[in-house]
Amino acid sequence: MKVDLNFVKQQQNETFLSCVEELEDTFRKNDGVNIKIIRSKTTLTKRILLKMFSSVLSVFNPLIPKRTTTVYNFGAIMGPSFDFLLPKFCLNSGNFVYMFDAWPRFHNIIINFAKALNIKVIFFSSLDVTNKFNLQSNFTKGIWIPEGIKVEDYFWNSYINKNIDVLEFGRKYDIYHDAIEEKLKDHGFVHLYEAVKGEIIFKTKSDFLSGLASAKISICVPSNITHPERAEDISSMTLRYLQSMASKCLIVGVLPREMAFLFDYQPVVEIDFEDPAKQIVEILNNFEAYIPLIERNYLEVQRSHTWSIRVNQMLEIMKANNEK
Repeated sequence: MKVDLNFVKQQQNETFLSCVEELEDTFRKNDGVNIKIIRSKTTLTKRILLKMFSSVLSVFNPLIPKRTTTVYNFGAIMGPSFDFLLPKFCLNSGNFVYMFDAWPRFHNIIINFAKALNIKVIFFSSLDVTNKFNLQSNFTKGIWIPEGIKVEDYFWNSYINKNIDVLEFGRKYDIYHDAIEEKLKDHGFVHLYEAVKGEIIFKTKSDFLSGLASAKISICVPSNITHPERAEDISSMTLRYLQSMASKCLIVGVLPREMAFLFDYQPVVEIDFEDPAKQIVEILNNFEAYIPLIERNYLEVQRSHTWSIRVNQMLEIMKANNEK
């Protein structure tokens, strides 16, 4: 029997929405789901209303009898941006969200908003976040569902035709970047990165996918190291790790803590902070030696880390929760 699901989609152009697009498309293609896409804008009025009434609703809404439904409401959120879920999530019993970037400083707000909107389960992309959230929340339960990927959207160039030696896409780890930049230039390696802060390297998704496919090495460092003021102490696997693996790039960087639970081997070549420049040059000069690791990572992502797998896990949890 198929699940009826309203996918409430935020209407705004954010970089992170590429993750949501892959998640949405996976729901669309799931044989067990009848999906309806509901586009909802974030507005000042909604933000004010939710902020004004969240404290009251968080107390009284759980006490109000809800209409039992076999139709689930689902939304994907970055940070505590719950207002676009209005009005669909009001007075419904089957409300669920998937959250990115739910940093601990937001948890009190998330708890109030989730209670006000009768969200009994939040799927968090981070294990650290899930554990911290569940220590504070007594109504909404946090469940860890790591980020996934639509492997079929990605491709790779043959190793001999990869013409970008080192790629740093997205936020840079400035200390590491400064340590390797000159050495790579001196050796004539192609090093692609954000030259001007905030300036996107690849203007379109097609350019981005082609760039990844052309890269030998992708630098991946979790945001608790690159931007601790933002991510605090949360060390989580972001989509860039999976994107790099799906494009058959060798990942050089730092292994997020939660990836030790997701992989039963070391999928990342850890940065040698004693001499990072020497290390990166040696890796490039002996790149063929790392091809077995790249291939293993690609197969592991296909086998265990797709959005298809994550969606099926969430659907089972939704069904089990709605039967209670």
